[in-house]
Amino acid sequence: MARAPFTADWVQAGIETFQWGKKAAYWKGHKGWWASRQGSDGIKGPFRTPGAARKWAEEPFREQHRIAQQKERDQALRAMDAKRAKLASQKARALALAEAREARDLVTWNGLPVGARIVQPGQVWVMKDPRFQQHQILVVEVKKRIAVVLAKDSAGTPWGRSAREPRTLGHLPRLYRLMGLAKVPGPPKRQRP
Repeated sequence: MARAPFTADWVQAGIETFQWGKKAAYWKGHKGWWASRQGSDGIKGPFRTPGAARKWAEEPFREQHRIAQQKERDQALRAMDAKRAKLASQKARALALAEAREARDLVTWNGLPVGARIVQPGQVWVMKDPRFQQHQILVVEVKKRIAVVLAKDSAGTPWGRSAREPRTLGHLPRLYRLMGLAKVPGPPKRQRP
């Protein structure tokens, strides 16, 4: 923050008389320059130069200005520190959320690296909800955003008896977790009449 210099608008109120509002004044008097200021009883002098008289007249207001400037700088520093702390906490929270998401994805995708996390034929998925873990699906075919799957409610049931069902690709990682791979059964054989 740039420092604003203290400036008082002195007005020449008469011959050799200078006044700064109702706050201070200095003038040429007997044996030198004299000054008065708000908050000080009487007048002070004689001063050898008008600059010395003006300096004495302005002195408490310069100090008030310096204190006000310091207060503004302190407030700006506190605001910057608060902003830095907020940004740091936001970054830490985002990092923690990303780590938690990655941990969940590792569990969902059975430890596969990020590049290999694609729904493919032959994958076996089970429900994330432990109450329905016996429910399994086998991905048979992937078409754009739809996966054709075989679903079964028991590990002992063979895949060949299941009917084909569609699932969206976003639906699988959200509700299921990857368990492993299995052989995709071929189409049922036609019996000749």
